[in-house]
Amino acid sequence: MARAAREPAGARAGPGGLGREPAGLSRATVVDAGRIAMSKGFMDMRQWIALLEKENELRRVRAEVDWDREIGAVSRRALEKKGPALLFETIKGYRGGRCRQVLTNALGDRRRLALALGFPKDVGNAELVQYVMKKNRETIPPRVVTTGPVKEIVVRGDAVDQTEFPVPKWNFREGGRYIHTFSGIVTRDPDTRVMNVGIYRGMIGRKNTTPFLLIKGGQHWGAHFVKYA
Repeated sequence: MARAAREPAGARAGPGGLGREPAGLSRATVVDAGRIAMSKGFMDMRQWIALLEKENELRRVRAEVDWDREIGAVSRRALEKKGPALLFETIKGYRGGRCRQVLTNALGDRRRLALALGFPKDVGNAELVQYVMKKNRETIPPRVVTTGPVKEIVVRGDAVDQTEFPVPKWNFREGGRYIHTFSGIVTRDPDTRVMNVGIYRGMIGRKNTTPFLLIKGGQHWGAHFVKYA
């Protein structure tokens, strides 16, 4: 299998000295990177965890931890120390039930970002930037499916109970347990039909409700909401 080249000598520092900007990467390099990425596509979280473990980028935490701030504190320390991803396997109050584990810090380091994109984890910044720029220009039409890992378990209506998941309360002063912290929320402008995808934090309210902060004048989905209201 072709391996993406390391950062070329001609790369130059980006704004503020952070990272590197691509300086004339060859077409072959980008094509090879794309081939690697396509061959390592992940069908579900299980495959991602398996790869992290294979690459020595995962630690299993078997000691009991509390979802109330303890998971957040341990995860923060791992992030600050550039440590591995953490899979908490024994969470207080969640010995049985629908979900018993929490994965954190899975994208907390550039090595794991590279793995997620299908690259070797020691690939240079230039290759990553060029690949992402290329893929951002290649739109993929949506496809409705009836099967797949995401449809293994389907729960609807009053049967939904978010407290079945060991969602952490991350920080001391937070108002609750945020179940949405890195999820894409899709909305559509009713007039222009233009769609927006944004990351908005959502907290567990009742067992089947999730409050979000919605600012009418300061967020794209807030502007959409005003038009629907």
